[in-house]
Amino acid sequence: MDTELIAVCAVQIFVLALVVMAIVVYLLRNLMCRSRLDVVGRTLVITGCDSTLGFDLARRYDQLGFRVYAGFDNTAGEAAVRLQADASSRLRIIPLDVTCTSSLAAAAKLVKEQLPPSEKGLWALINAATYCVCGELEWQTQKHCEQQFRVNYVGVVDSIRIFLPLLKSGKGRIINVGSLAGGHNDPEPGLSIYSGTKHAVEGLSEALRFELARVGVDVSLIQPDGSFLDRCLFDQHHKKMNEMWNEMTPELRLANQEIFIAYHDRVAKSKSEELEMDELENATRAQAPTIPVYLRRCFDDALMTKSPSDVYVAVPGCATRFRISLLFCIPSGLRQYIVQRKYKHNIANILKV
Repeated sequence: MDTELIAVCAVQIFVLALVVMAIVVYLLRNLMCRSRLDVVGRTLVITGCDSTLGFDLARRYDQLGFRVYAGFDNTAGEAAVRLQADASSRLRIIPLDVTCTSSLAAAAKLVKEQLPPSEKGLWALINAATYCVCGELEWQTQKHCEQQFRVNYVGVVDSIRIFLPLLKSGKGRIINVGSLAGGHNDPEPGLSIYSGTKHAVEGLSEALRFELARVGVDVSLIQPDGSFLDRCLFDQHHKKMNEMWNEMTPELRLANQEIFIAYHDRVAKSKSEELEMDELENATRAQAPTIPVYLRRCFDDALMTKSPSDVYVAVPGCATRFRISLLFCIPSGLRQYIVQRKYKHNIANILKV
């Protein structure tokens, strides 16, 4: 009996020791993987710097010591001029249109030619170029649908394909900007086309991660919530709204007039509130980035840790994260009811669901 008791105790102690050892190894490995890399001598390419997100990322990583190539559709625009004035000599403004393969090829050639001999290749490509049109599927024009797909998905694919040789040479990493609206957890009615393009980016990132693992290129997906991106995605809202209305058939206008007006009034109100916030921030914009801390940390981690995570969910707090997780877990019927209730409330209770 004593022998059996000793044997049981020995097994329990052995199992406990294994558990403790596994926890210690996990913590040490996680600590080592999360340690920061030296940024000196590393080159980044950032697309979509005409937008708030790309602009602030380019400025931040220039300030941290990276060599940054900031891609602009319009290199003579106000944003490009302001960024160049604020930046160090390391930052380069380059023309880069993600919808034009010749523009991408010219940018990749320029980066390759200007890489210093000490760098084997490109450290990171941040695909921040994004295009969004607010409105239900049947409201949007063919041009709106095609442009969102061309910028948000095809532009990401072409950017990766063209810069991939440099990324492979530098054992670098790809950081794609998705959206919570592009996943299963946080559907956003009124952004069906935009959500579809971001869902495609999510699938691309997942498969590409396994394809490129053998050549030492990491792929991370950052999924911001909509509260920050409203400011940089909903540009020219009234122009796009008028284009939709002008191309609608008389029957479609009659059936959707009240909902159409209510929905776009809500978007315009949200945009005006963001612009008021921007006016308050303009005085300090040159010194401090406008990227929220929770979103900035995701990009920093994806860019500067030894072992970046596959997916970063960039939300402002635990309550939002819990809500998103809860939506994913509950039955689909209840989930649909909650989302529709939210959409109905947001458009002034006009939608009958």
